[in-house]
Amino acid sequence: MSRTEPLTHRTAEEPLQPGVVDIPIPDGHDWMFYETYHELPAPDEQPEGTYVVVDAINFSTTVAWLLDRGVSSVVPLVDQASAERFGTENPDALVGGDYAFDSGEDSLVRNSPTDCAERGFEWTGQVVGLNSINGANAVEAVRADASVVVASTVNARAVADWLEAEGDPIHFVAAGTRGEHAVEDTFGVYRVVHHLLNEDSSAADVIHLRLLDHLYANASHLNSLPDLHPDQHVVRAFDSLSAVPVRRPGADFLGAA
Repeated sequence: MSRTEPLTHRTAEEPLQPGVVDIPIPDGHDWMFYETYHELPAPDEQPEGTYVVVDAINFSTTVAWLLDRGVSSVVPLVDQASAERFGTENPDALVGGDYAFDSGEDSLVRNSPTDCAERGFEWTGQVVGLNSINGANAVEAVRADASVVVASTVNARAVADWLEAEGDPIHFVAAGTRGEHAVEDTFGVYRVVHHLLNEDSSAADVIHLRLLDHLYANASHLNSLPDLHPDQHVVRAFDSLSAVPVRRPGADFLGAA
């Protein structure tokens, strides 16, 4: 495939700031990439299409894992207060999220597929309210009348197949970490794009280069040992799940497509 202009590496002087990235892809595709959800326009200014949210560690992978285990729906909750309110209003639901790690309450679901696997809850048919600082807020930042798909490295192939069948313009949203880049989210976007293209392309090249930008800027081995949280091993199980979590227009929950 020929390129209209050559690719180059980034220079040391170019700032690594989040933004909106045009992905150079073959004619006939209409895609956009937001490097953090904070880069999304206000909902009434967002273009039409399907939004793909990636928060690989932990929200996206946890939601895919939960639906794979038979959970009927996952409700994204933006903070602890909304999670506690949801639990009060839905006493039969399982509730928890990021705040549950420090709560000490065994009845709370934690935003971690590894932790969920070890907790022994009965998942089949359950409604789960899941708080996530980044992933849930990213889903909630998307216009209410658009479809939102939650993707991770573990279900990237299934998500790509679903997107191809839908045929809508696609807006990729790497959730990020509190407004900053998250290399694993950028890589999750890359995995979905890789499957959509299913060929060598300038799009894959560009996203790989941007991934290297993040790695060079945030290489943990330059200052401390990398985080060895078990969920980082889970996200290495590429394309291991077929669950495609989707929030349909007007809905407030994620269900299996």
